Amino acid sequence: MSQASRDVTVVVPFRDVQNFFVEFLDSVAAQTAFARAQVILVDNGSSDGSVAIASDFASRHANVDLIQQPQGRAGDARNAGMDMASTPYIVFWDADDIVPERSLEVLRNTIVKTRATIVVGREKHVPKPVKAPWHKYFGKNVKTVGSVVDVPDLIHSASCWNKIFDLDLLRSQGIRFGTGTAFEDAYVSLPALLLSERIAMVDAPVYEYRRRGDGTSVMDTIWDLPRNYVDQLVMLEYLAGMRQTLSPYQQETLERFLVRSMQGFLLRAPRVLSEGDCRQLFERCRQLYWGITAEQFARSTNDTRHRLAYLALHFGDFDLFYRPAAVLGSVFGREGDLYVDYPGTSWGLPLTKVTSVPARIEGVTAGEAGTAVVHGRFSVNGVPDELLAKLELQVWFERSGKTLPAVNHGQTHDRPGETGAVFSVTVDPQEFPSGSFPVRLVLCTRGRDVSRPCTVSPGLVQQPPVSGFQGVTRITADGGNAQLVIESTQH
Repeated sequence: MSQASRDVTVVVPFRDVQNFFVEFLDSVAAQTAFARAQVILVDNGSSDGSVAIASDFASRHANVDLIQQPQGRAGDARNAGMDMASTPYIVFWDADDIVPERSLEVLRNTIVKTRATIVVGREKHVPKPVKAPWHKYFGKNVKTVGSVVDVPDLIHSASCWNKIFDLDLLRSQGIRFGTGTAFEDAYVSLPALLLSERIAMVDAPVYEYRRRGDGTSVMDTIWDLPRNYVDQLVMLEYLAGMRQTLSPYQQETLERFLVRSMQGFLLRAPRVLSEGDCRQLFERCRQLYWGITAEQFARSTNDTRHRLAYLALHFGDFDLFYRPAAVLGSVFGREGDLYVDYPGTSWGLPLTKVTSVPARIEGVTAGEAGTAVVHGRFSVNGVPDELLAKLELQVWFERSGKTLPAVNHGQTHDRPGETGAVFSVTVDPQEFPSGSFPVRLVLCTRGRDVSRPCTVSPGLVQQPPVSGFQGVTRITADGGNAQLVIESTQH
């Protein structure tokens, strides 16, 4: 196929990927639309055999060019490839992944047929699948919308490798990758999604993102490197600069991304960064998120743990952000719900509402005088473990008429990575009728008492019945919830 008939450019930055490069390039050459592609391989300062592999591949294919961009990072390399492109459409792939053989054909045909300026395909993460929020929009047929506002969770698809772009859109809007930084994809994908007036989604597997498994993938170290916290914030500040050019609905969609994509960094920053660096991050984030509503923060975050950081930003409470255990009370109950006890105003209620209270029965042992002691562990999402010991607890055995006081033992972590606090309750089977009784942990607060069902430790379910308890035989699981079983009593 002649150069004039090529209508899609494939830009591939690479650096020290010799262990994966051949497999990736084989998948490129196997593309059913390979002949109509201009492939630009951009070396980004490799020190292994990657350049030799790329050079050999280019020598065997007339539509492949190899250039070198030794300074900078992946964004610089992608920009160099984009500047060389002379086709109407462009895709950006990574050199350590795999591309299904019909990917280029599907993406190219879809953007031509729909006249969209950006097409998004379904990506697959290997070896561990990932369920992304925008996957719910895919259907059996191609879905075309006039704006990302119509599919707002698509804004979280910040990567570029599962997309094809109209090159004129990128150039006319001055859209380029971030340079000298991580997370460079978002500098292109998000502006393109926000500014595009026609977006198509095709439910076809167009990309396989490989988690290398050796700790060198970006996602393997995303939370561990202090530099990532800075790069993420710089990227978000750049995107926030678009706000004034967007419609109110587009602004709201952008805010979804600004909040959600920072929540993991804000949660972990006090453990990764120094106090001084945390304070700088905190002050810059206060400016970034000023004016966003509590409801938007709540919609765009996973749970209470993540939301408290945005509560701290709104009230300018650095201690709540950096050392929450020194600021928070415990919890209070209101109309069956639990809220983290923070002395703010009603503005923050959507952010302090507790999203979960994991409570688990872990064992049963013999007590004194024929009683049984039921042992469990609990946590309260958003409440630091060291504050859990302040909670007064009871255990309610539904349908038995019994609510018994529990002992809160506070933090007891016997295994690495274990969290939460331990509780126990003593049961006298002679005081119970025969039957099966759902177990609920009751949190006694300065507001209303609130109960939540207990689950059962998997090991306890497999444990044989315990004898000698005058009728208490075991804890069982019914639909995942704990049941206290009493088969007979002696009165």
